[in-house]
Amino acid sequence: MTLVRRGLALAGGLLMVTLLICGGGFLLGYAALSDGIQTVWIMIGGFFAVLGIGASALAIVRLLSVRTREEQLVDEITALIANDPQTERTVIETIEVNDASQDQGVVVMSREFSTMQQSFGGQLDNSPALRTSLSAVTSLPFLVFITMFVSMFFAGLSAIFALALLL
Repeated sequence: MTLVRRGLALAGGLLMVTLLICGGGFLLGYAALSDGIQTVWIMIGGFFAVLGIGASALAIVRLLSVRTREEQLVDEITALIANDPQTERTVIETIEVNDASQDQGVVVMSREFSTMQQSFGGQLDNSPALRTSLSAVTSLPFLVFITMFVSMFFAGLSAIFALALLL
């Protein structure tokens, strides 16, 4: 749950920054361009703005779903541990690594859960909350990357559009 809390804080902050950068960049592009290229900008810029904003929003929705299934998640982990000693060892090692690395970033912490997800294999078929939770946590770095990439893209374009408007 520590990772979920940190992930929500990261994704929420990224969402606010992305809304500001993408929204501002989109509006600057709309103001700086004219005629047919403005229509192209609406389509391309709109697509990338929705992509960047949507990636961080998707991360938030997925992490919130983990928080709402906390009780079911504990039950499923307990059942998995009870059935297989190797699974118990994997879960304990993952928890210990994350407890020891509380000062690590969210992306670094989610890597451990990716390893845990791979080691479970087909055992997650009867554990929908655990499967969903691991998917939410392990997809977080990719969604953060998409959001940051799109935000940097819009920040660069915003500078160009601002110069064009000034000239």
